[in-house]
Amino acid sequence: MSFEEKLLKYKTYENINNLDRLKEEFKKKLEKVPPTMEYLRNLILDVKLIFRILTDPEFKLKREAKEDFIAALWYFIDNRDGIPDWIPMVGYWDDYRLIRYIKEKHRKEIERYFEETKYFIANYF
Repeated sequence: MSFEEKLLKYKTYENINNLDRLKEEFKKKLEKVPPTMEYLRNLILDVKLIFRILTDPEFKLKREAKEDFIAALWYFIDNRDGIPDWIPMVGYWDDYRLIRYIKEKHRKEIERYFEETKYFIANYF
């Protein structure tokens, strides 16, 4: 299944239009991800960045990027996605790859965010 097909499953009306629920579930999920391997630490940084861009009220995110970011975060939250998250060492590998795909797909939008909100860069690292 392609990344786009995986995202499509999470691009529901309910998911796209319920940012409050996404915020709640996202915070719960972050508490469960063990930063034990480098790819997991990178995943945590990447999803935090995507979440930050998505929820920044000062930044006007393009519609396609917004829907992809929301779908990608719901994929990350879902324990039973491509590779179930409870499988040791590899459970988050599919999440990592999908989030990296989204970051590359919307690279220009992320760069635009950094350009418009330079103060944030110092707080990101």
